Amino acid sequence: MGKMILFAGKGLPAGNDMASGAAFQGRKVIATSLLASEDDENSAPQEKSGGVTGVSWNRSSPLSCRSLALRCENEGGLDEAVLVFDEFYFATSYRGVTNNAQVLEELVLSYQYLAQELIARFQRESGRPRKLVFLYKSNFSLADGVNSSSVRALGIELSNPIIACAAGAFRAFAENMAASLSESKNITPILVSCESANDLSKRDSSLSVWLCEYLDSIDNLKKPLSPKQKVAWVKAGAKSPAGLGILGF
Repeated sequence: MGKMILFAGKGLPAGNDMASGAAFQGRKVIATSLLASEDDENSAPQEKSGGVTGVSWNRSSPLSCRSLALRCENEGGLDEAVLVFDEFYFATSYRGVTNNAQVLEELVLSYQYLAQELIARFQRESGRPRKLVFLYKSNFSLADGVNSSSVRALGIELSNPIIACAAGAFRAFAENMAASLSESKNITPILVSCESANDLSKRDSSLSVWLCEYLDSIDNLKKPLSPKQKVAWVKAGAKSPAGLGILGF
């Protein structure tokens, strides 16, 4: 049986390409889906095309995060979990949203709730190796637009202050959560950055294929990743986890 991977943060159907890329790599895929109604939160997972199971997730609910983690365990248990923050996607999805508290709850606290639930479950099964991936796809901000005419010329949706704030919170949380897990024997944290100029940023399926190959290569290392490697951001497209493609913010 192939590895089971969770993609959370870019809900289906927007996350279809990312999920299908992992399924193409032989993963059994669980992906969060957008809630069409409040009743969806308690509905059973529905099998999607290509072997991807969609699970409803109410991002603002700690209880829903716990339910999501439990459902993943009931499906056989995760080998890999990927928390995705696609800044451009959120900049467009939350265009016109004026409730800052809602945005921060859905784009900041949700990742913290879910990460803590996943880690708690991973630690209860200490004999099984797991990987927790924080995948950050960046976007240009309003400040970037002011400072650069080339950014303005792109004519794309720029991250407003609250989205840029949420992105910064995600990066900080990812880095420090990775630090807290850097000595863990069964949970390997991995930080991945995909800048908007990166070709993989425009093709989620290709990004997902690369990510699965990268995760597989970690399993084949003669020595496990060092604590410093675990808290360093890896550039999407890097060929090896042995030190290539490492970058910092």
